[in-house]
Amino acid sequence: MSLIQSKQMENKENRERLLDAIQIFSDYFQKTIMLRSALCDDRKFLSVVQAHLNEEFGHNFKLMKDRKYRAPVWHPVLEATAAWFSWKMLTLDNDEKTVLIHLVLEASANIFFSAAHNVMRDYGETDYFEVHADADARHEQMGSELLDGLCAEKYVNLMTIQQQGWAMLNAACDQIAHLSTHS
Repeated sequence: MSLIQSKQMENKENRERLLDAIQIFSDYFQKTIMLRSALCDDRKFLSVVQAHLNEEFGHNFKLMKDRKYRAPVWHPVLEATAAWFSWKMLTLDNDEKTVLIHLVLEASANIFFSAAHNVMRDYGETDYFEVHADADARHEQMGSELLDGLCAEKYVNLMTIQQQGWAMLNAACDQIAHLSTHS
């Protein structure tokens, strides 16, 4: 968060590197929500999962176009932390997936993309953040009612999953910030 609000964003190369690094995470986010949708056969979750996929599908291509199709950056830490969320769609139950998608990824996007939009719109290089600034508050809340009425033990487990998700996301964001300011 501090990077997007810093004077370092005045440097065009830093902004380009930021978008290049975010492209990796954006591409994996698409894979994550597609995996969630493909593997969801629980009707309790299906309408939320499908509505979310419908609203998010293809947003990574918008960023790719704004970046003029430059090859994205590659770094093992960024790749591993971004891929972790996709992997979790193969191993978690639907309650746990809901926590990771909505209470970690969308909650962080709700905060970051609004701040990023406020900074990046001044440069006119991308409107990628604008779409998310408008939608992510709603996406954060999607499915929260599906987590009502669970047993105490399940909530303890969901808090562990949420903490792990935030730890992975923070590691990814730290790497994105580092890659944005170091060539």
